Amino acid sequence: MAAVGGALVLAVVVLAAQIHGLDLAVYREGALALLGLAGDKELYDDALVQTDTRGLPFTYPPFAAILFVPLALLPEAVALGIVTALSCACLVGVAVVVVRYLRSAGPGAQGNTAPRSAWGMPVAVLAAMLLIGISGPWREGLGFGQVNALLMVLILADLLRSTRLPSGVLIGVAAGIKLTPLAFGLVFLARRDWRSLAWMAASFASTVALGWLLAPRESVVFWLDALFDASRVGATADLYNVSLNSIVAQSGLPETLQGPAWLLASLGVVAVGYLAIRRADREGDSLRAVTANAVVMLAISPISWFHHWVWIALLFPVGHVFARSRRGPRRALSRALLGALVPVMMFSSITVTLTLTGTVSGEGPLPLRLFTGLGVVLPVALLTVWALPVRSAQPVRTATVPRARA
Repeated sequence: MAAVGGALVLAVVVLAAQIHGLDLAVYREGALALLGLAGDKELYDDALVQTDTRGLPFTYPPFAAILFVPLALLPEAVALGIVTALSCACLVGVAVVVVRYLRSAGPGAQGNTAPRSAWGMPVAVLAAMLLIGISGPWREGLGFGQVNALLMVLILADLLRSTRLPSGVLIGVAAGIKLTPLAFGLVFLARRDWRSLAWMAASFASTVALGWLLAPRESVVFWLDALFDASRVGATADLYNVSLNSIVAQSGLPETLQGPAWLLASLGVVAVGYLAIRRADREGDSLRAVTANAVVMLAISPISWFHHWVWIALLFPVGHVFARSRRGPRRALSRALLGALVPVMMFSSITVTLTLTGTVSGEGPLPLRLFTGLGVVLPVALLTVWALPVRSAQPVRTATVPRARA
């Protein structure tokens, strides 16, 4: 029955995603260009795939293009089916992590040996799958054929120690595919875990070296040129960019001040994130530490598209457990921030502008700019609350995720 329920939930999620695979098309075209099978196109051309509004370039390192080669050699429908299936598997895995976390942090969880219903865990996982799967970032990421869910699972497997590989290795691999996971070095810095930091660096360096070995010309273009051109990814001020950089770009500041303002804001978020990770570790909440680092990564990235925020799957349960462990204003504030974040993370600028105007727009009136900006403001506000010191002797329930068997 659990398998039937899971199939039904995944069917609902896939239908809600309205899968079109636009980003997967870019991945496949990039791999074909790497192989010389895309006509006269080069891997880092400005427009590998042309849409009605703009050309889409390949923005990941050469190592990622190498990994996409098998998908490029398959029929498009088969490749999209494989990526969709992998994303659905990631959804199941993340739902299991969330449910285990909530059960371990639930009332009376510590030392409670009373038997639980055999249906409790499967039903909870199905509910988590549905709620996570229909959330905005997961729904749209699945529709685009994105890899963010896969990278999230790699990072979680590394930091929650559900693999026998040395800590840091999988994060390095994830960073080799898409550079932003390098930000998870912050959690190792906060823990003074120099061994894991070294493994992460070595793993990432290995992906870079493999890229240079198999695609030397493309590596030169990426690492010495394309990497430093953020405009290739998209317009910074686009409403779909849910990051500090987007807020600064829309602020009206002179262009000469925007870079320094973004840098200062990013440094501030890194400092707050560091404190939040340290506090979470002291309180035994490893998942909160991971989630805090994820918020830092997404907030400070020059471009964090709405569908990059798949980490909200953890932000809500972690925020709920944190609020329940506090008293007074801090509990009320945490719950208010989480409540306000729900509609923001359900409706992206694509959804809103398409619904209101019939077309997708990266620009909008002030109310829409404020609404989309809350997508980064509210998580950073939660991060700040997590970083604040505990001012009372109230007990804090530890909330760790049981280590999975390798």
